[in-house]
Amino acid sequence: MLQIESLTKHYQTRRGTVRAVEDVSFGIGEGETVALVGESGCGKSTIAKLVLLLERPTSGRVLFEGNDVRRLDRSALRAYRRTVQAVFQDPYSSLNPRMRVGAIIAEPIMAHAQLSRTDLQREIARALDVVGLPQTASRLYPHEFSGGQRQRVAIARALALRPRMIVLDEPVSALDVSIRAQVLNLLADIQREFTLTYLVIAHDLALVEHFSTRVAVIYLGRLVEAGPTREVFAAPRHPYTRALLDAVPIPDPDHPLAVSEQAGEPASALDPPPGCHFHPRCPLALAICRETAPILMGDRHQAACHLLTEEPAR
Repeated sequence: MLQIESLTKHYQTRRGTVRAVEDVSFGIGEGETVALVGESGCGKSTIAKLVLLLERPTSGRVLFEGNDVRRLDRSALRAYRRTVQAVFQDPYSSLNPRMRVGAIIAEPIMAHAQLSRTDLQREIARALDVVGLPQTASRLYPHEFSGGQRQRVAIARALALRPRMIVLDEPVSALDVSIRAQVLNLLADIQREFTLTYLVIAHDLALVEHFSTRVAVIYLGRLVEAGPTREVFAAPRHPYTRALLDAVPIPDPDHPLAVSEQAGEPASALDPPPGCHFHPRCPLALAICRETAPILMGDRHQAACHLLTEEPAR
C-alpha cells in the first residue's frame, strides 16, 4: 500500500544542516501494522510527517499504491489526505479545547463531503460508537474527559473519514499505564473490523512486540534493521537493536539483568559520525565501520551492519 523510497529530509539551521532522515526505504502492506522504533530524535516523527505531507522531503519518494504523493493532482491529493489519517501523541494538545467533541469530529467530514445535518449527526454518532463513547459525548468539551477518553475522541476523528491507513504517533505514551491496554485493544479491534493499515511511531518495545507485525529500527536518521517483529525480537542482527532490547525490563525477579555495552549518548544530527552512525557507541565496531556506511542486507529480515559480512572472516 505505502512504499517509502530513499527518503531524505534535511533542515537548514543557523548552526548547519540537520540530517533528520537519511536514505530510508521500507514498505507497508495493506492490513499490516509497521512500527518505527528508536531513541528520541532519531527521525521517527519526521518520517510520519513526510507520509502525512506535513513536511516536504529533501529527496526520495513516498508512493501510495504506486503513485508518488508529491505528484498527485488536486483531486487525487484530496483523496490521499482523506485515506491517510493520523492520531497524535497528546490528545489534549491535538484536540481544540474550544470546540465540542461533535464539532471536532465533524470538522474533517465537512472539509471533505457535503452532508445534510441529519447525515452529519449520524456520522458523528457512528464514529463515537466505534470507539465506545456515548452520543452524549458530542456535547462535551475535551477537558471534560479523562486522558484515555480524549484519545478515543482523537481516534474517532481519524475514523470519521473512513480511512484505509492511520499514522499513530506514540498513541498511548501520554496515557496512564492502566489505560494503555484499553486503547491498544481498541485500536486492534478497529483494525480487524475495518481492515486498517497502521504506521506506528513508538519507543516502547513492549508495545511494539505486542501490537505490530513488522518493525523498522531507526538510528540517527538511518534504517539499521527491519523485518517481522517476532524475528527481530528473537534474533536481532544489529548491535543497536540488541541494545534497545536489553534495555527492556523483564518482570521476573530471578531473571538476570542484561547489561548493554553501548556507551555514551547518540551523536548530533548536525554532525553525524562518518561510516556507521552507531560505531562510536558500538562495542563490536570494526575499522570499516568508522569509514564506510553499511547497506541493508537480507530479504525478510534486513540489517545494515558490517558484522554480517566481516564476522565470518574474523
